[in-house]
Amino acid sequence: MLKRQVRWGADIGYTKPVKPLDPKIEQKQHGLKGSLKEGELGYSRMITRRVAKQDARDGIPTSEAVTEDQWSEREQQIAERAEEVRRNLKNWMSVTSSAVRNFISDNTPADIHPDQLKEAIKAEESEFRHHEFDDSTDAKAHHEATVIELESFKERYGNELNKRTPDIKKNVEQTMAILIFIMIVEGCFNALLFKDAQSSGLLGGMMVAFGISAVNVLFGVTAGFFGFRNLNHPATYMKVIGGVVAALCVGCGLFVNFFIAHFRDAVEIALHNSLAEGSLAGFSMFAIAPSDVMAGMFPNIFGLDSLVAIALLLIGLTVFGIAVYEGYDRISDRFPGYGRVWRKERAAYEKRQQVRNGVRDDLSDFFSRSRMFFETQQNRHIAAKREIEKSINMLETRRDIAVEIAARAGDQERSLKVAYRQAHRRERNGNRERLGEQAPVPAYFDEIVTPNLPAFDYAKEREQANAAIKRIESNITALNITREWMEQHIQHVQKGLSSIEQRVGEHIQAIREKRQSHDQARSA
Repeated sequence: MLKRQVRWGADIGYTKPVKPLDPKIEQKQHGLKGSLKEGELGYSRMITRRVAKQDARDGIPTSEAVTEDQWSEREQQIAERAEEVRRNLKNWMSVTSSAVRNFISDNTPADIHPDQLKEAIKAEESEFRHHEFDDSTDAKAHHEATVIELESFKERYGNELNKRTPDIKKNVEQTMAILIFIMIVEGCFNALLFKDAQSSGLLGGMMVAFGISAVNVLFGVTAGFFGFRNLNHPATYMKVIGGVVAALCVGCGLFVNFFIAHFRDAVEIALHNSLAEGSLAGFSMFAIAPSDVMAGMFPNIFGLDSLVAIALLLIGLTVFGIAVYEGYDRISDRFPGYGRVWRKERAAYEKRQQVRNGVRDDLSDFFSRSRMFFETQQNRHIAAKREIEKSINMLETRRDIAVEIAARAGDQERSLKVAYRQAHRRERNGNRERLGEQAPVPAYFDEIVTPNLPAFDYAKEREQANAAIKRIESNITALNITREWMEQHIQHVQKGLSSIEQRVGEHIQAIREKRQSHDQARSA
């Protein structure tokens, strides 16, 4: 049984696998037990002769009527036992024939019509299409709107773009992860450089270092994203704003890094002085006034005495430069607004493709289950045909067995009667003088009628099996015709659900032609 059978095939063909016929009809259920099962009547010929002699000596009156009513008691017992065997065999064969007829009837499928089957397949397929129709329509409309927006943007700023395309790998999450990573790296280095400058050790150095790193990265990202990117903006006022923002943020970033380096240099000097004076216990780097540090920065801003301060400056400037680059080139496109509309069109395209792939996957699963249904039905039809033939063969075999048992019982019945009558006749002849008028042998002794064997006719079952096999073969032909049609239909559907790249290009070309014709109409 299929795990997920197609709904249109729920009542077509065989809903369950075809099982072999197992009637479980035993001979003993119909009185054929022991010797009777082999056709043995259970009467001894010697005893029968003895009984016949006794009957002859008793002088049973003669009779001219050749009927069973005039038979001797022994002969009637033999005939009744033989008739019981034939009757039980007839019952056994009757029940077996009934089981075969029921089996053939249960395995005779309804007629399968290819036209109706095709319509049922297309009806269930249309439900998948209708289920996704609204989503497909919305995704298509949204994608076309984003295509129009992107093309309008390209036409408006075509000279500045120079046919460039944003990097498809750009995303804000990746950039934020990089910025956080470099901020953590800078914070760890700064913590190592500040741990000896205050009493809290490494933990206190980390608190100071991460604060400095966050400010450094913030200035760099702001300078890149809001400053340098706007220098590419076609509007003049945005270029001015971008230049101002870039200058302010770069200046602030440089000032922060140089200030921190000079501050660390001042801390180093104060630390050495405290060691020389022997008052290191009361030393705190927060006691150094920022105004004194800023006054010591000028006029020689590069005048750093401590290697730790120089390392702090280099690390800070490196992180600041990376932050500027990330904000300028990685968060969005260098041309302001282009990355937004481009990614919007890409997202709409992927959504449309996802919806279409969803429909394609649903239909692919539907067609796979349809193929499996046809394979299963063909196998089950062939199995049913084979099992019907086997049931008829089993019926023939049982018929032969029944005929053999009945014939054996009939032979014994005849031989026992012959033995009885011959012994009876001889005994009467031997006692003719004593019996007198009763000496003549009864008239029914002159002829022994051979018992009629049961017919055991199975022509009805054979006719029913031929009709079932004919219908099965017709259904197999119908299944093959429908399956060939379905394979062609699948190819047609797959062409309709192919990649939308070509359709997107056609949409874009149509939009361009429409815009060009509109511009020509306005200029005319």
